[in-house]
Amino acid sequence: MAFPPMPSPMTCPACGTRFVVEIHTIIDVGQEPELKQAFMGSRINYASCPQCDFDGIVSTPLVYHDPEHELLISFVPQELEISGDDREKLVGRLLNAVMQSVPQEQRKGYFLQPRTALTYEGLLEAVFATEGITQEMLEERRKVMQLLESLLGSLDDADALKALAEEHAEHLDYGFFLLLSSLIDAAQDDPEIGLDADRLEQLRGALLDLVGPPAPPAAPADANADDLIALLSDAQDDQAFQGAVMLNRAKLDYTFFQALTQRIEAAAAEGNTARAEALTDLRQRILEAVDQQRQAIQELEDEAQLLVAELLGEDDVAQAVRAHRDELNDIVLTTALRLRQTAERKGNQPRVAKLDALVNAILETMEESLPPKQRLINQLFRAETPEETGRILEANRGLLDDDLVEGIESYIAELNQNRDERAQELADHLRGVLQQIEAKRAIQRG
Repeated sequence: MAFPPMPSPMTCPACGTRFVVEIHTIIDVGQEPELKQAFMGSRINYASCPQCDFDGIVSTPLVYHDPEHELLISFVPQELEISGDDREKLVGRLLNAVMQSVPQEQRKGYFLQPRTALTYEGLLEAVFATEGITQEMLEERRKVMQLLESLLGSLDDADALKALAEEHAEHLDYGFFLLLSSLIDAAQDDPEIGLDADRLEQLRGALLDLVGPPAPPAAPADANADDLIALLSDAQDDQAFQGAVMLNRAKLDYTFFQALTQRIEAAAAEGNTARAEALTDLRQRILEAVDQQRQAIQELEDEAQLLVAELLGEDDVAQAVRAHRDELNDIVLTTALRLRQTAERKGNQPRVAKLDALVNAILETMEESLPPKQRLINQLFRAETPEETGRILEANRGLLDDDLVEGIESYIAELNQNRDERAQELADHLRGVLQQIEAKRAIQRG
C-alpha cells in the first residue's frame, strides 16, 4: 500500500500568499521506488510560492522506509517544537502505519529498531549511504571536481596545464578520466545543461598527451563494429577495459550492440561455442562498464542538487556560496542553470531572479581561482552592454596585451564553427569587445 501525499494549505511567510503543497509524511521506496531519486534530489515536500521568491523544503515530520536496505528512519524538525511525549506518539503512529502496510511474514528485525535522524541532512546522508555513497566518497569527488576546474582554467596556457598535470599526476588516473568522459557524454547528450563538450574533449586530449593514456586509444572515426570489438577484446585487465569503454562511449550505441549480437548468433550457428561465449561475456562487460560510468555522473548530479537546494534556502545567497566554495564545480553550476531554465519556462520570475543571483555568485566565486586572464575573459563573456565591458576593461588595464587578444580571437574562431544563433551572437559580442580593447590599448600607447 502506497502512502500518497496530502495536499496541505500553506501561507507564504514572505508575502502571505495562500497555496497548496503536497506533503509526504511517509516515504516508502519499497512501494514507490521513484520517490528515492526525488527525495535525494530534494524534490519531496518542496514548496515554491507562486507570487514571490520564497521556496524551500517544508519542515514536517517524516518517516523514510527502504525495505531493500532495511532502513527505517524518522525525522522530526526541531523548529516544530514538538514536546518529547508528543514527538514519540507522532513518530509511533507513522512507524506503525509503515509496519501495518507490510505483511507479517515480510517484517524483519529492523522494524524493532527504527533509526532517528536529528537533522534533515542526517536523514539525507542515511539515504545516500544506501547507495554506497559515504561522506568520504562525497569529499573525494569534490576534490576531483576541484582539480578538473583548475585544469579547465589552465587549458589555454600550455605551461600552466603541464605544471598542474605534473603536480597532480597521481590523481589523473582511470577514475579521473572516467569522470571526464562521463561529463563529455552528458554535455553531448544535452547541450542545454551548460557544459562545454568541446572544451572538455580538448582537456582530455591534452591530458592524455601529457600523462599517457590510461587505456587503449579511441577508435578512429570510421571504425566499424569489428574494429571496436577487437579493441575492447584486447584490453586485458579491468582498468584497461574500463578505459577503453570510456574513450569510445560515443561509438557504443544501439547499432554497435545490434552488430555484436549478430556476431554472437553467427558464431553459435557455426558451432563456434568458444567465440560465442567470449562475445557474450564481452557484451555483458561493456554494458556493466557503461552503467557504472553513467552512475558516476548521476551521483555527482545528486550531490549538486542537494547543494543547490541548500544554497537557495539561505537568506544571503552570495555569503552561502562563499561558505561552500570548496564544493563548487561545473555540475553545481549546471544544476542551477537547469533550474533557472525551468523557472523561466514556467514564468516564475521571482524564482528566476533568485536563481540568477545564485548563478552569478557561483560564477564569481569559481572565477576567483582562475588565472587572471581567464577570469577577465569570463567576465567579458557575461558583460551585457558596451558600457559594462568598458568598466571591466578599465579595471583590468594591465591585462590588455597580445595574449588576451589571441585568447579572445581563438574563442571567436570556435564560435564561428557553430552555426547556432546564440553562438553567433556571442561571436559578435566578442568582436565588439576586441574593438574596445584595441581602442584602450591605442590610448595607452599614446
